[in-house]
Amino acid sequence: MKQLLVNTEVKKTLSKIWEYGVNTCHAPLWLRTDLVGQLKRQHTELGFRYIRFHDIFGDELGVVDSEGKFHFERVIQIYKNVLACGMKPFVELSSMPGALASGENNVCFYKFRSDPPARWEAWRELVAAFARSLTGAFGEEEVKTWYFEVWNEPDIPFWSGSRDEYFRLYDLARNAMKSVSRAYRVGGPATSKTKWIPEFVAHVSKPSADDPDDGIRCDFISTHAYPSDLAFLNSAEGSVRLEQASVMRELYTAVRQVLDTAWGPDFPLFAGEWNSSAGPYAFNHDECNNAPFVCKTMCELRGLCTGSMYWGASDIYEEGGFHYAPFHGGYGLETVNSIPKAAYHAFRFLHDLGETELEAVFDQPCEEHGVLATEQNGEFRILVWNYRSPETAGEPLEFGISGAGNCRGTVERIEPGYGSAYETWRELGSPEFLDYRRFEKLAAASRTRREDFAEGETIFLAPGTVALLCFRHGQ
Repeated sequence: MKQLLVNTEVKKTLSKIWEYGVNTCHAPLWLRTDLVGQLKRQHTELGFRYIRFHDIFGDELGVVDSEGKFHFERVIQIYKNVLACGMKPFVELSSMPGALASGENNVCFYKFRSDPPARWEAWRELVAAFARSLTGAFGEEEVKTWYFEVWNEPDIPFWSGSRDEYFRLYDLARNAMKSVSRAYRVGGPATSKTKWIPEFVAHVSKPSADDPDDGIRCDFISTHAYPSDLAFLNSAEGSVRLEQASVMRELYTAVRQVLDTAWGPDFPLFAGEWNSSAGPYAFNHDECNNAPFVCKTMCELRGLCTGSMYWGASDIYEEGGFHYAPFHGGYGLETVNSIPKAAYHAFRFLHDLGETELEAVFDQPCEEHGVLATEQNGEFRILVWNYRSPETAGEPLEFGISGAGNCRGTVERIEPGYGSAYETWRELGSPEFLDYRRFEKLAAASRTRREDFAEGETIFLAPGTVALLCFRHGQ
């Protein structure tokens, strides 16, 4: 049996990068009340502060009419819905309105326009008008607390232009935003697989005809990474082999080194998208093991990233068309009918941690077993996870606690049937549609299990599960 060693003398402020934000699919979905309801709850229970989504300039929102006039009424309503959730926009300036596009290339079910503009100055005019409309609707003091990211993954078919054309797109967008307020924060390149970072850093570090600013022409760096970027995706089974469980740490370490060399260790870096795989229909997103994956990943990215934004908040999602089955491998923390998944509770556990981090380690270290210990107002909260590599059965974790004094408290668990309803859904025959009896069973299985524990008791975690221990010192 392992011992969990807690040193209450070594303390520091806990960096909660996991609360920075989360993603949803594309902008028009924010006109749905069910999605808004999910995000209100996630803000309250998980602490998410920013929301990011695609396609704010998509034709579905009618931002540019056939005469080239701009209309932002629906866009303004979307951002009002975001603010009503208690969150702030992490604005993604994308896609190209059809009236301005140089071609008819598009991606996704909802036809995200990927072409460069037919007339480059029209793109600048659009972004400047957009910035003015936001300023008029919400005020400069509010909008300067937002982030403005230029495009989404321009290194893959979300952008049909070249890398140099993306750099020009970025320069014009930044120039347009800054022409309305110098305080507005603009960044990029929002690439997949952490690509283009050295090239982008070099570009924004030198003068540009489209952006005459002195100094660094960038307020933050954003990029994306998934473990499956360097792993094998079995699309037939919807499963992912994660040969390198910590690949995201490796990728963001490399990005951080580039930024440290160029601009110093404090320059903002955002993990703009991440999950256990990039595949849109991979059941590892749904299963219990995604909970320890979330815990493990968030702890590994601390000290590297300013904030992270999980992909995504909800299975109310349309990149590949809409899916109604409660579990179908979707990216979301909640199903289409608002059943929380295991990863949802992992973020809740992280959110519920105290503000002061304590030193805590197992006396027998293991890559799959992790711990994060905190204290607040005399209460210990200790998060423990047992990650299971998908290609293995994993090993159970048994441990006792040393260093916390006499303790008596509770342990709350995420495990199949308790905080993870996916396994129960499989036992029910994987129904595509739910009657009320099956829905109630899944709703019950989505609730975590809590039990008492006392000093000297052995705590057991099966592979692919998480526990949150709560107790007071000396009790």
